[in-house]
Parts: sequence; C-alpha cells; structure tokens
Amino acid sequence: MAATKKAVLGPLVGAVDQGTSSTRFLVFNSKTAELLSHHQVEIKQEFPREGWVEQDPKEILMSVYECIEKTCEKLEQLNIDISNIKGPISTNKLVCFTEQVEVLGP
Repeated sequence: MAATKKAVLGPLVGAVDQGTSSTRFLVFNSKTAELLSHHQVEIKQEFPREGWVEQDPKEILMSVYECIEKTCEKLEQLNIDISNIKGPISTNKLVCFTEQVEVLGP
C-alpha cells in the first residue's frame, strides 16, 4: 500500500501562549492566518499573597511540551506535515535557574 502524502501548507507558525491559568500551543497557516490546530492544558496556581499568582516552572515547562506534542499529533491526523512549523513564540515569563541548570520554583 502506498504511503499517504502529507499536505504542504507551510510555512506554518507555531505559538506558545503561557498564561496565568493555562498553556496553549497554536499552529497557523502563515499565508492565510488560519488556525490549523491547538491544544490547551490547565496549570495549577498558588496565591501566596493578595494580588500574587505563582506557578511551578517545571509544570509550565511540561505543559508546553505536552501542548506541542498533542498539537503535532492532531496535525499529523489531519495529514499536515509538521516539519513546516517555524519558530514557536513565547514572551513575558521569568524563570530562574541555578548554575547546575535546576529550575528555581516559587
């Protein structure tokens, strides 16, 4: 049986949206701005003081991995070539590391 040919829609744009309560990974067609697929994962929040919100940086990182993996699985089910995804984008987060590259949590 012949292999199914994957659709070439690229380049595709991948974006990580890490917010206060969840992480999402979205993939768009760069030529049409059509949202092709996405996945979202809720993350735990801690409120150590009034007006403060903290999350576990390791949980954030794992949620990013999960969202990218699940979104890519969905794209493959749609027969879309994931090798055309270019530069995931993420901003506005501060995570500190030790010299041994250990994540420092809240």
